[in-house]
Amino acid sequence: MSRYPKINYIGNKNNLTDWIIDNLPYKKGKVVDLFCGGCSVSFALKENGYTVYSNDSLYSNYVLAKAIIENNNHKLTKEELEDIVIDKKIVNEIKQNIKFLENRIYFPEEVVELSELIEKSNHLNDEKKYMYLALIRRAMIRKIPYSRMNVPWNQIVKLRDEEYSYEKYKRRRAYHNLTFEQHIYENLENYNESIFDNKKMNKAFQLDSFQMLEKLDEKVDIIYIDPPYPSTMNKYGEFYGYFDKMFNKSIEYENLCSKDTFLEKFEKLISIASSKTKSIVISLNNKTKPSVSDIAELLKKYGKVTIKEKKHQYKVTNKENKNETIEVLIILKIKEEH
Repeated sequence: MSRYPKINYIGNKNNLTDWIIDNLPYKKGKVVDLFCGGCSVSFALKENGYTVYSNDSLYSNYVLAKAIIENNNHKLTKEELEDIVIDKKIVNEIKQNIKFLENRIYFPEEVVELSELIEKSNHLNDEKKYMYLALIRRAMIRKIPYSRMNVPWNQIVKLRDEEYSYEKYKRRRAYHNLTFEQHIYENLENYNESIFDNKKMNKAFQLDSFQMLEKLDEKVDIIYIDPPYPSTMNKYGEFYGYFDKMFNKSIEYENLCSKDTFLEKFEKLISIASSKTKSIVISLNNKTKPSVSDIAELLKKYGKVTIKEKKHQYKVTNKENKNETIEVLIILKIKEEH
């Protein structure tokens, strides 16, 4: 039985995927997940038999999509990882290249270990390599307080002190001080259990959203859009970007997060998407700015708009957000002329 693995991703829709899938306008076909993020929606689509094209501008998210969406049958074992012999010279070169992580998000000795793991990943074939990189990503996030890479170093040091953490929060959070490898082996089976074959040719892409749509050379059934909105925790490049920088895989992408330009850029995105699909499904909530009504009004010129709503509470760092939100799906059925 496959299951979505432990990812740690801000804005993850994992608790909403059943509702999202139930409200999709087609129960089979090809779906583009344009801002796939932590891949929870892509994973649910794969489970439900769709052909899934997962895209994100961040390499850290592309790695996830390669590992658990595009990958249908390649799993990792602890034994094969332990059998890999790494080249110390290459490890030292990697260490010099990622030295910017020292005393920024990790201690120097941890950067050495990370260099060894990156070198180890180079000995794995394509599918297994991405599985291993996804596990490295998980380990990197798990070791940082608040699970994001833009926490100031002095705060990281303070919160990784288990006695301080216990005194202030009554939790020692010892998992921050496990090695990367300990985290990897702890999560290995969980990630292996996420691998399954839905008998479709699923694909992963690392492209700017506009480039992804422009390069899409076939008409798909649904384009699912869950972009970073101006009013949300939207600094994903800061939250996870050091992973991209570490592998020299950062790309340029259109920033949708400015409230002054969001609607203009969003309509441009919809205009391009409308010629590539029969239906567009957009995730947002009642706290999104621009508002649900603003976005729905914009969409009406492209076809018929249907709105679905669901009450939902988000969790941040294991705490319930006391303020209940209304999660919203806007379903746009494209006019024939598009």
